[in-house]
This record gives sequence, structure tokens and C-alpha cells, in this order.
Amino acid sequence: MKKNNQLILIIFFLLVLITGCQKSDMVYKDAKVSAVDQLYAPLNNVQLTLSSTAGAVTLFQWSSAHAQDDQVVSYEVVFYKESDTTTPIYRVASDDVGKDLYANISHSDINSACAAAGIAAGDTGTIYWSVVSWRGLNSAVCSQKNKLIVTRLEGFAVIPSNVYLTGAASENGDDISKAILMQTTASGKFEIYTKLNAGSGYNFVDRTSGTPVSYYINASGKLAEADNGETTNVTDAGIYRITLDFNNTGVTITKINSMGLFFCNSNAVILDMTYQGLGVWSGKTVINLPTVSYGLEERYKFQMETSDGTEQLGAANDTDSPPTSSSPDSYYYVKLLSSVSQWDNKWKFDHALNGVSTTITISLKGGTTYTHTVKAN
Repeated sequence: MKKNNQLILIIFFLLVLITGCQKSDMVYKDAKVSAVDQLYAPLNNVQLTLSSTAGAVTLFQWSSAHAQDDQVVSYEVVFYKESDTTTPIYRVASDDVGKDLYANISHSDINSACAAAGIAAGDTGTIYWSVVSWRGLNSAVCSQKNKLIVTRLEGFAVIPSNVYLTGAASENGDDISKAILMQTTASGKFEIYTKLNAGSGYNFVDRTSGTPVSYYINASGKLAEADNGETTNVTDAGIYRITLDFNNTGVTITKINSMGLFFCNSNAVILDMTYQGLGVWSGKTVINLPTVSYGLEERYKFQMETSDGTEQLGAANDTDSPPTSSSPDSYYYVKLLSSVSQWDNKWKFDHALNGVSTTITISLKGGTTYTHTVKAN
């Protein structure tokens, strides 16, 4: 009987607990969050000139907000037009996925905010910034809004991920499906080593199918969007290096008159290489390594004569020994050197090639690492 009474009591208490849990107690309620009460930086009326330099950022900082349930608050920097400081036109989460009380906002993002505010590329205009604090679905906007006077980048608000060369003057003609991929050298910057034919035009596109956005070099020598099918004409056929900077509409065109194998010990080009097409040069020679006091002298790199003068291409990675069969592909990687010298950024020939007819090829193709090969015939 005693056991039955205990069981009855247990059941009774369970019923009380169950009936005591009202439906409203099971509904999740977002905690309220306070607004940030002070913006620290940039200060009001700061003038900011945007930079296209890779990694250019501006630091935004503010005071903390508080959630009703004492949990972590998230933050978002919001930008406004000068004419409407109530409706955000651009948003950027704070650092650490919105958890920090600051945000290192790239100049590219600020440039996009200015574009959304209607400020033309290259112009100076005004936007305002503030901070929204979040806890769950609840948010609060800081009442303070700081004025930023911004000089925009001259470049495009939307920068393509890839850029291709096409047109009748290009090596693959005007079949857009065969457009030639350019090399990405930095954010918004692209280059290509290619042959251009005279008497025809070329242009650049952001894709090789569908409806691509097209760009050309205008009469001012700047990169511009081709709204009406404009192309850039070639008056002098030849091999060129073309560099584009979508951050500031900059264009540099350098004619390459020759490419050669540069032997450091001779301090001279010992092999004139022939352009094979699509950014590739090649040549054959017998490798003769002279004997010097410390053994065989084997150091080499590449040298170009261009419309800008003499330029060299050398080892992208430090090398101090001849290659072996187990040397990684990176041993042969190539980069354009900032200055001309006799010995810097060299490679070394394999001693097994001494006295052997050898083919040397340098490949400066877009979409892959610039490299070269040295192979016995």
C-alpha cells in the first residue's frame, strides 16, 4: 500500500509540472539589444581618398552595445546617402564575423558604398556611416551618424573576376568562345603577353559565353566599358604586354621586341628565342658551361628588349643549386624582375646538359603560374 501511495504522489507532481508549463513558456523570445552610443573612428567630417593598393583599408571603431540576456552582440557598419540617413545603402559586418567592436573595411567596399550613393567614379562626395547592433532578430541603430567626405577610385564599381582578350586583332580572332584568359596579378589587375595584328581591333570581356561585359581602351588611354561595341585598334603589329587596372582604369601597353636566354657569366643574351604564340617563346642551343675557379658556371635567366627598355625575367623562388630529377615545379617558376642585374634571381643549368643540344621554353600564359622548361633534345 505504501508503494502505491508513493506512486500516486509521483504521478500527481508530474501532472502539476506538465499543466504548469503553459504554451507561452515554450516560445523563444529574442532578447532586446541596446544601440551603440558612440562612434569613435573615423571622426565626423573626415576626408578620405580611396586607394587601389592591395590591402588598403580604413578602420571603423565604436563603443559596445548590450543584450538583455547578456549574450554576445553582433555589429554591422552601415552607410547612408547624404540625402537619406535613415535607409542604409551598404552594409559590412564587423571583424571576426560581426563580433568585434571594429571593422577594417576595404577601400573596395567603401568605393562600392559610394557608388550605391550615386557618387561617380573619381569624384568626391559625401556619405554617412553608423553601426547597427544585433541580438538574434532584434537590432538597434546608433543615433550618431558620422560624415565621410570620400574621393572615389576612378575604376569600376564592379571588378570582374576574370578578364579575357578577344577581337579580330587577337591571336584567336573574334570568336568569343576562344578568348584568351589574362593573368590576374593583384586585386583588379590583369596582364597578358600576346601578339596583336595590325589593321584590326581588340577588346576585353569578363566571360566567354552568355552576354559578357566588354571593355576597351578609349581615346584617353583609359579602360572603359564598351557600351556600343567599341574596340581598340592596332596600328603596329607585334608582341605586347598589356596590363589593365580596373581599380583606376589604368592601362599600360609595352611592345616586346625580343626575348632571349641571358647567361649570367657572359652578362649577355646567348640565345634569341622565337615567339610560338599565346605567351610562349622557345629556342634551341647547345649548352656550354665554362669552367671557372669554383667549377662549372651555370647561372641563367631571361631578358627582353621592350619599348620601355631592357627588362629581365628570373626565378620566382630562391635557387642556389642546379635542379635534380626531384626538384619541384616551383624551381622553374618565373617572375618579372624590378631591375636588371647580372646575377640576381637566377637559375642554374643541370650539369648533365653541358655540351648537349637543349630546348629552352618560357611560358607566360594567363590562368597558370609563369614558368619555363629546359629539356635536352
